[in-house]
Amino acid sequence: MNNLRSTSQDFIGNNLKLARILNGLTLAELADKIGTSRQYIHQLETGSRIPAPDQLVSLAEYLMVKDDFFFVIPTGVLDDTSVHFRSNRTAKQSSRVQAKANVALFIRLVDLLSKYVNFPELDFPSADHFTSNSDIERIAENARNHWELGLGPIDNMTRVAECAGAITTTFSGVSADVDALSSVIKRPVIVRNDAKDSPGRLRFDIAHEVGHIIMHQDILTGCKQTESQANRFASSFLLPRSSFVKEFKVGTRMNWKMLSNLKERWGVSKAALLYRARQLDLLSESRYKSHIITLKKYEAKKEKDDHLIQFEKSELIPDAIENYISAYGKTVSDLLDELHVNSRLLNQILDFDIIEFQSVENSNNIVPITRFKK
Repeated sequence: MNNLRSTSQDFIGNNLKLARILNGLTLAELADKIGTSRQYIHQLETGSRIPAPDQLVSLAEYLMVKDDFFFVIPTGVLDDTSVHFRSNRTAKQSSRVQAKANVALFIRLVDLLSKYVNFPELDFPSADHFTSNSDIERIAENARNHWELGLGPIDNMTRVAECAGAITTTFSGVSADVDALSSVIKRPVIVRNDAKDSPGRLRFDIAHEVGHIIMHQDILTGCKQTESQANRFASSFLLPRSSFVKEFKVGTRMNWKMLSNLKERWGVSKAALLYRARQLDLLSESRYKSHIITLKKYEAKKEKDDHLIQFEKSELIPDAIENYISAYGKTVSDLLDELHVNSRLLNQILDFDIIEFQSVENSNNIVPITRFKK
């Protein structure tokens, strides 16, 4: 049953805007659904009007949130310097707004779970002043040294980011124009788009966002320079120069079997391997372009051997939710009530189905989450 607040002054219009965007609706579309005008919805979102009790109920039911969702005081503002987008340059502004709304809800989930579990301490190395590609290569090598990763393949890029204190997830329903993004409000959040089904590409996206976190704190990103810098970091981090030059064999013709073997070993796409070879001048510009054309011709939409790379999923949030339920005697319904949303909306910002955790309910087994220890 809905329990409406007694003081209408507590209604926060921006929460209505957030819920509307999470549902992918325009002002006019939402107005049509509840039988009012676009102007009226705009007035509600800007705080110049307050919804009547029956309208509040209608809004909550249609937008898949609880009544209390509209009264939650936001804990942070997502501005252009706190969100780094890895997206197509032609991506619509609406796609970015939708993605930012998903991040805002995900941050609320992280804040809620932080009351019950200790996420890893932040452990991202700082980056000195950099101006050249050689500087970025050094920063990537320093990050590997900082996390004691050596110079070999990284088994799980998602786990590396999460052990350093970032929290990852995958969003559904966000335009394919937005490959990935990260936010640095409170603690780093890295988001991948499930519209991209290449496991190697997803690993590269995470490394790219780690590069933003290390190099671009409080810097407006999205321009050609910052994206190029983050790409250079990702390539250098996943494929260290000293190791890669020994393994990438250059002949008169491209050895595609060798490239496939390197893909399986290093967990990156063949396109990324060619990109790295060009960066290190192992391939000339003309040969690089020729190989890319060949790759796109025969493997245009999806590289044939993507099955060689395992898909990575987030670990911190599933473990935190399991701990929330098993150690505190909570339920999935409790989590939804505390977050003030329904399961369908929550699943939109997760890479698993929250309903799966109903099997954990009423369990007497306490699951230790050792990685959460401070």
